[in-house]
Amino acid sequence: MSRTSKNRLSIGLILLVLAGLYIGRFAFGLKPRLGLDLKGGVSLVYAAKGKKIDKGVLEKTVEKIRERVDKLGVSEPEISTQGSRNISVQLPGIHDPERAKALVGKTAQLQFRIVLEQKKASEVKNDPNWKISSTEDELKPENVIVLPAPQEGKSKDNILLKLDKTIMTGDYLSRARVSYDSSTGKPKVDFELTGEGRTKFADITTQNKDKQLAIVLDYKVESYPTIKEPITGGSGEITGNFTDSEAKDLAIVLNTGALPLDLVLQTEQDVTATLGRDSLRKGIIAGITGLIIVALFMLAYYRVLGFVTCFGLIISGALLYGFVSVLGEYWSLTLAGVAGIIVSIGIAADSSIVFFERLKEEVREGRTVRSSVDRAYKSAFRTIIAADTVSFAAAAILYIAAVGSVRGFAFTLGMATIFDVFISYFFTRPFTSMISGLPLLTSPRALGMRIPAEADVGGEVE
Repeated sequence: MSRTSKNRLSIGLILLVLAGLYIGRFAFGLKPRLGLDLKGGVSLVYAAKGKKIDKGVLEKTVEKIRERVDKLGVSEPEISTQGSRNISVQLPGIHDPERAKALVGKTAQLQFRIVLEQKKASEVKNDPNWKISSTEDELKPENVIVLPAPQEGKSKDNILLKLDKTIMTGDYLSRARVSYDSSTGKPKVDFELTGEGRTKFADITTQNKDKQLAIVLDYKVESYPTIKEPITGGSGEITGNFTDSEAKDLAIVLNTGALPLDLVLQTEQDVTATLGRDSLRKGIIAGITGLIIVALFMLAYYRVLGFVTCFGLIISGALLYGFVSVLGEYWSLTLAGVAGIIVSIGIAADSSIVFFERLKEEVREGRTVRSSVDRAYKSAFRTIIAADTVSFAAAAILYIAAVGSVRGFAFTLGMATIFDVFISYFFTRPFTSMISGLPLLTSPRALGMRIPAEADVGGEVE
Protein backbone atom coordinates (compact mmCIF):
# COMPACT_ATOMS: atom_id res chain seq x y z
CA MET A 1 0.00 0.00 0.00
CA SER A 2 1.35 3.41 -0.98
CA ARG A 3 2.10 6.12 1.54
CA THR A 4 -0.74 8.27 0.15
CA SER A 5 -3.23 5.41 0.62
CA LYS A 6 -2.06 4.84 4.19
CA ASN A 7 -2.47 8.55 4.94
CA ARG A 8 -5.99 8.59 3.55
CA LEU A 9 -6.86 5.44 5.49
CA SER A 10 -5.63 7.01 8.75
CA ILE A 11 -7.65 10.19 8.26
CA GLY A 12 -10.64 8.10 7.19
CA LEU A 13 -10.43 6.21 10.49
CA ILE A 14 -10.62 9.50 12.40
CA LEU A 15 -13.67 10.57 10.40
CA LEU A 16 -15.28 7.15 10.88
CA VAL A 17 -14.90 7.37 14.68
CA LEU A 18 -16.35 10.89 14.68
CA ALA A 19 -19.26 9.80 12.46
CA GLY A 20 -20.03 6.86 14.77
CA LEU A 21 -20.01 9.06 17.86
CA TYR A 22 -22.28 11.73 16.44
CA ILE A 23 -24.68 9.32 14.75
CA GLY A 24 -25.16 7.70 18.16
CA ARG A 25 -25.34 11.09 19.87
CA PHE A 26 -28.16 12.39 17.64
CA ALA A 27 -29.94 9.07 17.10
CA PHE A 28 -30.36 8.45 20.83
CA GLY A 29 -30.52 12.10 21.94
CA LEU A 30 -27.38 11.78 24.02
CA LYS A 31 -25.88 14.83 25.69
CA PRO A 32 -23.33 15.57 28.42
CA ARG A 33 -24.66 15.05 31.91
CA LEU A 34 -23.77 18.09 33.98
CA GLY A 35 -22.57 17.68 37.53
CA LEU A 36 -23.93 19.49 40.54
CA ASP A 37 -21.50 22.42 40.29
CA LEU A 38 -22.65 23.15 36.73
CA LYS A 39 -26.36 22.37 37.07
CA GLY A 40 -27.02 23.34 40.67
CA GLY A 41 -28.52 21.19 43.42
CA VAL A 42 -27.73 19.75 46.84
CA SER A 43 -24.50 18.04 47.91
CA LEU A 44 -24.48 15.97 51.11
CA VAL A 45 -21.68 13.96 52.71
CA TYR A 46 -22.57 11.42 55.43
CA ALA A 47 -20.34 9.42 57.78
CA ALA A 48 -21.34 5.98 59.04
CA LYS A 49 -21.50 5.59 62.82
CA GLY A 50 -19.51 2.82 64.44
CA LYS A 51 -15.91 1.88 65.17
CA LYS A 52 -15.52 -0.56 62.28
CA ILE A 53 -17.53 -0.31 59.06
CA ASP A 54 -17.85 -3.30 56.74
CA LYS A 55 -17.30 -2.31 53.11
CA GLY A 56 -20.13 -4.54 51.91
CA VAL A 57 -22.58 -2.96 54.36
CA LEU A 58 -21.46 0.52 53.25
CA GLU A 59 -22.13 -0.42 49.60
CA LYS A 60 -25.56 -1.80 50.56
CA THR A 61 -26.35 1.50 52.28
CA VAL A 62 -25.43 3.34 49.07
CA GLU A 63 -27.85 1.11 47.12
CA LYS A 64 -30.65 1.80 49.62
CA ILE A 65 -30.08 5.56 49.34
CA ARG A 66 -29.99 5.33 45.55
CA GLU A 67 -33.30 3.46 45.57
CA ARG A 68 -34.89 6.15 47.71
CA VAL A 69 -33.59 8.97 45.53
CA ASP A 70 -34.77 7.22 42.35
CA LYS A 71 -38.28 6.95 43.77
CA LEU A 72 -38.19 10.65 44.62
CA GLY A 73 -37.69 11.37 40.91
CA VAL A 74 -34.31 13.13 41.12
CA SER A 75 -32.70 13.15 37.68
CA GLU A 76 -29.13 11.87 37.36
CA PRO A 77 -28.13 11.62 41.06
CA GLU A 78 -24.60 10.62 42.02
CA ILE A 79 -24.28 8.50 45.15
CA SER A 80 -20.94 6.93 45.99
CA THR A 81 -18.65 5.96 48.84
CA GLN A 82 -15.74 8.17 49.90
CA GLY A 83 -13.00 6.44 51.80
CA SER A 84 -13.86 3.72 54.31
CA ARG A 85 -16.93 5.26 55.99
CA ASN A 86 -18.24 8.29 54.07
CA ILE A 87 -21.07 8.45 51.52
CA SER A 88 -21.38 11.35 49.06
CA VAL A 89 -24.85 12.21 47.75
CA GLN A 90 -25.08 14.63 44.81
CA LEU A 91 -28.63 15.63 43.85
CA PRO A 92 -28.62 17.89 40.75
CA GLY A 93 -31.73 20.01 40.31
CA ILE A 94 -32.85 19.69 43.98
CA HIS A 95 -32.82 22.94 45.98
CA ASP A 96 -34.50 21.86 49.22
CA PRO A 97 -31.66 20.72 51.51
CA GLU A 98 -33.95 19.99 54.45
CA ARG A 99 -36.14 17.59 52.50
CA ALA A 100 -33.08 15.97 50.91
CA LYS A 101 -31.51 15.42 54.35
CA ALA A 102 -34.73 14.05 55.81
CA LEU A 103 -35.16 11.58 52.97
CA VAL A 104 -31.58 10.42 52.50
CA GLY A 105 -30.41 10.24 56.12
CA LYS A 106 -33.56 8.74 57.66
CA THR A 107 -32.81 5.22 58.86
CA ALA A 108 -36.55 4.35 58.62
CA GLN A 109 -36.50 1.92 61.52
CA LEU A 110 -40.19 1.13 61.93
CA GLN A 111 -41.26 -0.57 65.16
CA PHE A 112 -44.58 -1.65 66.67
CA ARG A 113 -44.70 -1.48 70.48
CA ILE A 114 -47.51 -1.91 73.00
CA VAL A 115 -48.16 1.13 75.21
CA LEU A 116 -47.69 0.00 78.81
CA GLU A 117 -48.66 3.27 80.43
CA GLN A 118 -49.08 6.97 79.68
CA LYS A 119 -48.83 10.05 81.86
CA LYS A 120 -48.62 13.80 81.53
CA ALA A 121 -45.10 15.18 81.55
CA SER A 122 -46.00 17.59 84.39
CA GLU A 123 -47.03 14.69 86.62
CA VAL A 124 -43.73 12.81 86.35
CA LYS A 125 -41.36 15.74 86.02
CA ASN A 126 -38.72 14.45 88.45
CA ASP A 127 -39.45 10.74 88.23
CA PRO A 128 -36.35 8.90 86.85
CA ASN A 129 -38.60 6.07 85.64
CA TRP A 130 -40.25 8.48 83.22
CA LYS A 131 -37.11 10.07 81.83
CA ILE A 132 -37.35 10.26 78.03
CA SER A 133 -35.07 7.66 76.43
CA SER A 134 -32.42 9.34 74.31
CA THR A 135 -29.07 7.50 74.40
CA GLU A 136 -27.95 4.69 72.11
CA ASP A 137 -27.87 2.28 75.04
CA GLU A 138 -31.49 3.13 75.91
CA LEU A 139 -32.93 3.19 72.38
CA LYS A 140 -32.79 -0.49 71.56
CA PRO A 141 -35.58 -2.78 70.28
CA GLU A 142 -35.30 -5.10 73.30
CA ASN A 143 -35.63 -2.27 75.87
CA VAL A 144 -38.68 -0.71 77.48
CA ILE A 145 -38.46 2.97 76.56
CA VAL A 146 -40.19 6.28 77.27
CA LEU A 147 -41.05 8.59 74.37
CA PRO A 148 -43.26 11.68 74.01
CA ALA A 149 -46.57 11.16 72.26
CA PRO A 150 -47.42 13.18 69.13
CA GLN A 151 -48.53 16.61 70.32
CA GLU A 152 -52.11 17.47 69.47
CA GLY A 153 -53.47 20.95 69.19
CA LYS A 154 -51.86 23.72 71.26
CA SER A 155 -51.46 21.74 74.46
CA LYS A 156 -48.25 22.59 76.29
CA ASP A 157 -48.38 19.55 78.59
CA ASN A 158 -46.91 16.66 76.62
CA ILE A 159 -48.05 13.09 77.07
CA LEU A 160 -45.29 10.59 77.80
CA LEU A 161 -45.66 6.96 76.72
CA LYS A 162 -43.96 4.00 78.34
CA LEU A 163 -43.51 1.48 75.53
CA ASP A 164 -42.87 -2.23 75.80
CA LYS A 165 -40.11 -3.93 73.77
CA THR A 166 -40.53 -4.13 69.99
CA ILE A 167 -42.91 -6.89 68.92
CA MET A 168 -42.73 -6.28 65.17
CA THR A 169 -40.56 -4.26 62.76
CA GLY A 170 -40.93 -2.71 59.33
CA ASP A 171 -39.18 -5.72 57.79
CA TYR A 172 -42.61 -7.29 57.42
CA LEU A 173 -43.94 -4.45 55.25
CA SER A 174 -44.47 -5.24 51.58
CA ARG A 175 -45.86 -1.92 50.37
CA ALA A 176 -46.62 1.61 51.60
CA ARG A 177 -48.52 4.37 49.83
CA VAL A 178 -49.93 7.82 50.52
CA SER A 179 -53.68 8.29 50.93
CA TYR A 180 -55.96 10.88 52.54
CA ASP A 181 -58.19 10.68 55.59
CA SER A 182 -61.82 10.90 54.44
CA SER A 183 -62.90 12.94 57.46
CA THR A 184 -60.00 15.38 57.89
CA GLY A 185 -58.48 15.41 54.40
CA LYS A 186 -55.00 15.04 55.91
CA PRO A 187 -52.43 12.78 54.25
CA LYS A 188 -51.62 9.42 55.84
CA VAL A 189 -49.55 6.38 54.92
CA ASP A 190 -51.31 3.07 54.32
CA PHE A 191 -49.20 -0.06 54.51
CA GLU A 192 -49.60 -3.70 53.56
CA LEU A 193 -47.81 -6.61 55.18
CA THR A 194 -46.15 -9.69 53.78
CA GLY A 195 -47.76 -13.09 54.25
CA GLU A 196 -45.69 -13.79 57.34
CA GLY A 197 -46.27 -10.24 58.59
CA ARG A 198 -50.04 -10.61 58.16
CA THR A 199 -50.07 -13.67 60.43
CA LYS A 200 -47.80 -12.00 62.99
CA PHE A 201 -49.87 -8.78 63.02
CA ALA A 202 -53.10 -10.75 63.41
CA ASP A 203 -51.65 -12.55 66.45
CA ILE A 204 -50.44 -9.26 67.98
CA THR A 205 -53.79 -7.49 67.59
CA THR A 206 -55.70 -10.54 68.84
CA GLN A 207 -53.59 -10.89 71.99
CA ASN A 208 -53.60 -7.14 72.74
CA LYS A 209 -57.22 -6.19 72.12
CA ASP A 210 -58.24 -2.88 73.76
CA LYS A 211 -54.58 -1.92 74.25
CA GLN A 212 -52.79 0.87 72.43
CA LEU A 213 -50.30 -0.04 69.71
CA ALA A 214 -47.58 2.59 69.15
CA ILE A 215 -46.20 2.95 65.64
CA VAL A 216 -42.63 4.21 66.15
CA LEU A 217 -40.48 5.47 63.28
CA ASP A 218 -36.82 6.15 64.08
CA TYR A 219 -37.79 6.36 67.75
CA LYS A 220 -40.45 8.96 67.17
CA VAL A 221 -44.05 7.98 67.94
CA GLU A 222 -46.16 8.69 64.85
CA SER A 223 -49.44 7.37 66.26
CA TYR A 224 -50.73 5.04 69.02
CA PRO A 225 -54.24 3.87 68.14
CA THR A 226 -56.31 1.55 70.32
CA ILE A 227 -56.73 -2.00 69.02
CA LYS A 228 -60.53 -2.35 68.98
CA GLU A 229 -60.68 -5.55 66.93
CA PRO A 230 -58.11 -8.08 65.71
CA ILE A 231 -56.62 -6.92 62.40
CA THR A 232 -56.38 -9.91 60.10
CA GLY A 233 -56.42 -8.20 56.72
CA GLY A 234 -52.70 -7.57 56.68
CA SER A 235 -52.90 -3.79 56.34
CA GLY A 236 -52.81 -0.69 58.53
CA GLU A 237 -52.18 3.01 58.47
CA ILE A 238 -49.80 5.58 59.94
CA THR A 239 -51.44 8.89 60.75
CA GLY A 240 -49.95 12.12 61.99
CA ASN A 241 -49.62 15.79 61.19
CA PHE A 242 -47.94 15.04 57.84
CA THR A 243 -47.61 17.42 54.93
CA ASP A 244 -47.99 15.94 51.45
CA SER A 245 -44.22 15.80 50.90
CA GLU A 246 -43.59 14.31 54.38
CA ALA A 247 -46.14 11.57 53.76
CA LYS A 248 -44.65 10.85 50.34
CA ASP A 249 -41.11 10.68 51.72
CA LEU A 250 -42.23 8.41 54.56
CA ALA A 251 -43.83 6.03 52.05
CA ILE A 252 -40.59 6.04 50.05
CA VAL A 253 -38.36 5.12 52.99
CA LEU A 254 -40.79 2.43 54.15
CA ASN A 255 -40.90 0.90 50.67
CA THR A 256 -37.10 0.87 50.32
CA GLY A 257 -36.48 -0.39 53.86
CA ALA A 258 -34.23 0.73 56.67
CA LEU A 259 -30.65 1.76 56.04
CA PRO A 260 -28.12 -0.85 57.21
CA LEU A 261 -26.06 1.87 58.92
CA ASP A 262 -26.75 4.91 61.06
CA LEU A 263 -25.50 8.00 59.24
CA VAL A 264 -24.31 11.35 60.54
CA LEU A 265 -24.38 14.37 58.23
CA GLN A 266 -20.87 15.81 57.84
CA THR A 267 -21.24 18.56 55.23
CA GLU A 268 -23.99 20.01 53.08
CA GLN A 269 -23.88 22.45 50.18
CA ASP A 270 -26.67 24.03 48.17
CA VAL A 271 -25.54 25.14 44.70
CA THR A 272 -28.12 27.37 43.03
CA ALA A 273 -29.04 26.84 39.38
CA THR A 274 -27.90 30.39 38.63
CA LEU A 275 -24.46 29.72 40.10
CA GLY A 276 -24.26 26.47 38.14
CA ARG A 277 -25.09 28.19 34.84
CA ASP A 278 -22.58 30.93 35.62
CA SER A 279 -19.86 28.33 36.31
CA LEU A 280 -20.63 26.57 33.04
CA ARG A 281 -20.58 29.83 31.09
CA LYS A 282 -17.24 30.85 32.59
CA GLY A 283 -15.79 27.41 31.95
CA ILE A 284 -16.82 27.55 28.28
CA ILE A 285 -15.40 31.08 27.93
CA ALA A 286 -12.11 29.96 29.51
CA GLY A 287 -11.91 26.97 27.16
CA ILE A 288 -12.64 29.01 24.03
CA THR A 289 -10.19 31.72 25.10
CA GLY A 290 -7.45 29.15 25.68
CA LEU A 291 -8.18 27.52 22.34
CA ILE A 292 -7.97 30.85 20.48
CA ILE A 293 -4.69 31.84 22.17
CA VAL A 294 -3.08 28.47 21.37
CA ALA A 295 -4.36 28.62 17.76
CA LEU A 296 -3.04 32.17 17.25
CA PHE A 297 0.36 31.20 18.64
CA MET A 298 0.61 28.14 16.40
CA LEU A 299 -0.41 30.15 13.32
CA ALA A 300 2.04 32.94 14.11
CA TYR A 301 4.96 30.63 14.86
CA TYR A 302 4.41 27.73 12.45
CA ARG A 303 2.39 29.43 9.69
CA VAL A 304 0.99 26.68 7.42
CA LEU A 305 1.81 23.92 9.89
CA GLY A 306 -0.16 25.91 12.46
CA PHE A 307 -3.32 25.19 10.46
CA VAL A 308 -2.64 21.46 10.90
CA THR A 309 -2.61 21.97 14.68
CA CYS A 310 -5.84 24.00 14.53
CA PHE A 311 -7.58 21.21 12.60
CA GLY A 312 -6.22 18.71 15.13
CA LEU A 313 -7.57 20.77 18.04
CA ILE A 314 -10.99 20.93 16.39
CA ILE A 315 -11.02 17.15 15.94
CA SER A 316 -9.82 16.66 19.53
CA GLY A 317 -12.62 18.91 20.81
CA ALA A 318 -15.19 17.07 18.69
CA LEU A 319 -13.98 13.70 20.00
CA LEU A 320 -14.06 14.88 23.60
CA TYR A 321 -17.58 16.30 23.26
CA GLY A 322 -18.78 13.14 21.53
CA PHE A 323 -17.38 10.84 24.20
CA VAL A 324 -18.65 13.04 27.06
CA SER A 325 -22.12 12.90 25.46
CA VAL A 326 -22.02 9.11 25.03
CA LEU A 327 -20.75 8.64 28.60
CA GLY A 328 -23.47 10.93 29.98
CA GLU A 329 -25.45 7.91 31.16
CA TYR A 330 -22.61 6.83 33.44
CA TRP A 331 -20.51 9.92 34.18
CA SER A 332 -21.15 13.61 34.93
CA LEU A 333 -19.14 16.54 33.62
CA THR A 334 -18.12 18.83 36.48
CA LEU A 335 -16.29 22.16 36.59
CA ALA A 336 -13.12 20.25 37.44
CA GLY A 337 -13.72 18.10 34.35
CA VAL A 338 -13.97 21.25 32.24
CA ALA A 339 -10.61 22.32 33.72
CA GLY A 340 -9.14 18.98 32.63
CA ILE A 341 -10.38 19.60 29.07
CA ILE A 342 -8.83 23.08 29.05
CA VAL A 343 -5.49 21.67 30.24
CA SER A 344 -5.66 19.09 27.46
CA ILE A 345 -5.51 21.88 24.86
CA GLY A 346 -1.93 22.54 25.91
CA ILE A 347 -1.11 18.81 25.78
CA ALA A 348 -2.39 18.57 22.19
CA ALA A 349 -0.40 21.67 21.19
CA ASP A 350 2.77 20.27 22.81
CA SER A 351 2.63 17.13 20.66
CA SER A 352 2.38 19.22 17.50
CA ILE A 353 5.25 21.45 18.63
CA VAL A 354 7.52 18.43 19.25
CA PHE A 355 6.75 17.10 15.76
CA PHE A 356 7.10 20.42 13.95
CA GLU A 357 10.35 21.33 15.65
CA ARG A 358 11.84 17.99 14.64
CA LEU A 359 10.56 18.55 11.09
CA LYS A 360 12.20 21.98 10.97
CA GLU A 361 15.49 20.45 12.09
CA GLU A 362 15.33 18.01 9.18
CA VAL A 363 14.66 20.86 6.74
CA ARG A 364 17.56 22.88 8.16
CA GLU A 365 19.82 19.93 7.37
CA GLY A 366 18.94 20.32 3.72
CA ARG A 367 16.06 17.88 3.20
CA THR A 368 12.69 18.68 1.68
CA VAL A 369 9.55 18.78 3.79
CA ARG A 370 8.10 15.84 1.85
CA SER A 371 11.08 13.61 2.53
CA SER A 372 11.34 14.70 6.17
CA VAL A 373 7.83 14.08 7.51
CA ASP A 374 8.10 10.35 8.29
CA ARG A 375 11.66 10.61 9.55
CA ALA A 376 10.83 13.58 11.81
CA TYR A 377 7.65 12.00 13.17
CA LYS A 378 9.38 8.71 13.98
CA SER A 379 11.81 10.61 16.17
CA ALA A 380 9.15 12.92 17.65
CA PHE A 381 6.70 10.09 18.38
CA ARG A 382 8.98 8.60 21.03
CA THR A 383 8.97 11.94 22.86
CA ILE A 384 5.19 12.30 22.45
CA ILE A 385 4.58 8.82 23.86
CA ALA A 386 6.91 9.46 26.81
CA ALA A 387 5.25 12.79 27.67
CA ASP A 388 1.70 11.47 27.29
CA THR A 389 2.54 8.37 29.34
CA VAL A 390 3.63 10.60 32.22
CA SER A 391 0.45 12.71 31.89
CA PHE A 392 -1.79 9.64 31.72
CA ALA A 393 -0.05 8.02 34.70
CA ALA A 394 -0.54 11.19 36.75
CA ALA A 395 -4.23 11.30 35.74
CA ALA A 396 -4.69 7.61 36.61
CA ILE A 397 -3.08 8.04 40.06
CA LEU A 398 -5.27 11.08 40.73
CA TYR A 399 -8.40 9.20 39.67
CA ILE A 400 -7.63 6.18 41.86
CA ALA A 401 -6.39 8.06 44.94
CA ALA A 402 -8.57 11.18 44.91
CA VAL A 403 -12.26 11.69 45.69
CA GLY A 404 -14.93 14.15 44.58
CA SER A 405 -14.35 16.67 41.82
CA VAL A 406 -10.62 15.87 41.50
CA ARG A 407 -11.62 12.57 39.88
CA GLY A 408 -13.54 14.52 37.22
CA PHE A 409 -10.39 16.48 36.40
CA ALA A 410 -8.32 13.28 36.26
CA PHE A 411 -10.86 11.50 34.04
CA THR A 412 -11.05 14.20 31.37
CA LEU A 413 -7.29 14.74 31.46
CA GLY A 414 -6.63 11.01 31.01
CA MET A 415 -9.17 10.75 28.21
CA ALA A 416 -7.71 13.79 26.43
CA THR A 417 -4.19 12.34 26.73
CA ILE A 418 -5.29 9.14 24.96
CA PHE A 419 -6.96 11.22 22.23
CA ASP A 420 -3.75 13.23 21.83
CA VAL A 421 -1.76 10.12 20.88
CA PHE A 422 -4.60 8.96 18.63
CA ILE A 423 -4.92 12.28 16.79
CA SER A 424 -1.18 12.80 16.57
CA TYR A 425 -0.65 9.42 14.89
CA PHE A 426 -3.79 9.15 12.77
CA PHE A 427 -4.30 12.80 11.81
CA THR A 428 -1.37 15.19 12.39
CA ARG A 429 1.26 12.90 10.84
CA PRO A 430 -0.73 11.75 7.75
CA PHE A 431 -2.27 15.18 7.11
CA THR A 432 1.14 16.86 7.28
CA SER A 433 2.47 14.18 4.89
CA MET A 434 -0.40 14.79 2.45
CA ILE A 435 0.17 18.55 2.26
CA SER A 436 3.98 18.29 2.30
CA GLY A 437 4.08 18.24 -1.51
CA LEU A 438 2.30 21.57 -1.84
CA PRO A 439 4.45 24.26 -3.50
CA LEU A 440 3.60 26.57 -0.60
CA LEU A 441 5.67 24.43 1.79
CA THR A 442 8.84 24.84 -0.27
CA SER A 443 9.25 28.30 1.27
CA PRO A 444 10.97 28.38 4.70
CA ARG A 445 8.71 31.28 5.73
CA ALA A 446 5.68 29.02 5.29
CA LEU A 447 7.13 26.86 8.05
CA GLY A 448 7.89 29.81 10.29
CA MET A 449 11.66 29.41 9.92
CA ARG A 450 14.68 31.05 8.33
CA ILE A 451 17.37 29.08 6.52
CA PRO A 452 20.93 30.48 6.77
CA ALA A 453 22.38 31.47 3.39
CA GLU A 454 25.11 28.82 3.46
CA ALA A 455 22.49 26.08 3.77
CA ASP A 456 21.27 26.87 0.25
CA VAL A 457 24.38 25.21 -1.23
CA GLY A 458 22.98 21.75 -0.56
CA GLY A 459 20.66 22.10 -3.54
CA GLU A 460 17.90 19.98 -2.01
CA VAL A 461 16.11 22.76 -0.20
CA GLU A 462 13.28 23.99 -2.43
